[in-house]
Amino acid sequence: MISTFGPRAERYARLIGNVNAIVADPERLGDAYLEAVQRREAGGTFYGLMLADDPRIAFGYRHAAEILSQLGDFDRRRVTLDQLAGGSLEINSQRADEVWRADPAFERILVEWYGLCDAILVRSFAEYARIIELFARHPIRRPLRPVQRILAHVDVPAVPRVRPEVPSLVVWAPQRPAVETALICHGLLEFHGDVTVVSAGGPPPAHARATFVIPGDPRLNEALARSAVVICVEPNDPADAVAFARLGYGVVAPMTSGAFEFAGDVVAWDAIDARFLFTCVAVAMARPAKVYAEPAPPPPAPERPKRPEFVTELPLVSIVTPTYNRRAELREVLGALAAQTYPNIEAVIVNDAGEPVADIVAEFPFARLIDLPENGGAARAFEIGRSHVRGEYIAVLPDDDWYYPDHVDRLMNAILRSGCRVVHGAALLRYLERLENGAWMTTGFNATTFSETLAPSESLVTATFGAHQALVATSVYDDVGWYLPDSLVADQEIQARICKRYFYAFADHVTAEFRDHATSTGRQSNFIEALTKIYNEVHPVPDRPVIQQYRQAALRNIAARPPGQSPFTASLKILKRPS
Repeated sequence: MISTFGPRAERYARLIGNVNAIVADPERLGDAYLEAVQRREAGGTFYGLMLADDPRIAFGYRHAAEILSQLGDFDRRRVTLDQLAGGSLEINSQRADEVWRADPAFERILVEWYGLCDAILVRSFAEYARIIELFARHPIRRPLRPVQRILAHVDVPAVPRVRPEVPSLVVWAPQRPAVETALICHGLLEFHGDVTVVSAGGPPPAHARATFVIPGDPRLNEALARSAVVICVEPNDPADAVAFARLGYGVVAPMTSGAFEFAGDVVAWDAIDARFLFTCVAVAMARPAKVYAEPAPPPPAPERPKRPEFVTELPLVSIVTPTYNRRAELREVLGALAAQTYPNIEAVIVNDAGEPVADIVAEFPFARLIDLPENGGAARAFEIGRSHVRGEYIAVLPDDDWYYPDHVDRLMNAILRSGCRVVHGAALLRYLERLENGAWMTTGFNATTFSETLAPSESLVTATFGAHQALVATSVYDDVGWYLPDSLVADQEIQARICKRYFYAFADHVTAEFRDHATSTGRQSNFIEALTKIYNEVHPVPDRPVIQQYRQAALRNIAARPPGQSPFTASLKILKRPS
């Protein structure tokens, strides 16, 4: 199933066949993010494809007509476009290469969105290289998603060719308004021959010497019949260029499109360099293109990790959940555990002297209830729950957090194939507010904070994942001990103990959620005293001055947090809506 967001995405989805994917225009990134979260909740696997243009070329296409209209003669326009191509042109007291730079906030959300997808669809490996650069600018210490290349199959007119009487070419931009071909038309002003521009319509750019048509105009077929060259305008999609290469035209296509990956004789052009276009056309006139590589279609959906063939028995996994006066939330948590694709789990529910929940627990055959006579706090409840587990592996899940259906499956697959005794996944932070009617309202997301693994040195300062993201062999806790009682940073501290002796495998998928709300521990507590005790008494590092500096910086950051607010910033803020 393809979910589309935006007109370009809708058109593109019709051209790529049956794949389980989210395809979106950049303007609809927020909607694509929400769709990815919903798909994670449902437990399916899916690709992500963002139809984002190279910002440099997008700026040139969009603003070239306006820039050229302010200049009086050909030579001044030519020099100005040279400056634009180099990024040095001054626009409103800024260099062009500063103006067209992408918004960092948008790029961060885009990086998070890619992380929510199981795999990335790309139109070319050139596009994948740009995504790699994006991750480098916004470093999250996790690898990129797996990638599959997909080539859309577009229909371009196939007409009988005739011997041209004069040099002729077609500029192919059927999805763009005519005005966005201004830069290309200027680059062709000194071309002695016939130029036909195919666009989506609208007023043509000033000073252009060309015939402008829209798809379906009978003049288009006449122009293609006598043309030797087609200039393909789309900067990130090779499909048009490949289609014309199949027909034997000389093809000029943007370097960023990746058309050369499929048709090596395509002439690669810097699509914002109007002067270079003239040379590219001259070469393409004498060099017909041909397609030498047709990519195999990707699998309909990304494949989940498979259990190793040598695994004949699936160990029991015990999930410990303390609860206190959250009946509705507990039922949701147990529902999430019932949806796990890993078949061998038990849930140990510890009611910390709250309102009765036996009726809820009885609805789930895999769950057992422990009722405590008096309230002793979450750490004590976790400890009591651990003493009742039967599983070879233990997970902890507070009653207001969440597992996606593949959580235990992905983590156990990593354990079974690796020999590791500790594994963790990535998590999404969901920000919630309570409505007057008691329902929760989602106000934002963050898929960065808890999406990295943890090295021993880093564990001495902070933790990059929370307790409920991890799956730990019972023997590990027998070795290193359990959570510190009454510590606000117990889940961070225990990672430092485990890291000293065990290597963490990282099942690099978002498989869990933190639910951040007004009653969360992270908003209600001042962690400075608890963290200082951990630094100074439990894990002192007198011989590591750099680690001590990092620790002091961490304490300063905590001290600067406004009380009652989330310790982590939402990347994507959304309109208030029921969760």
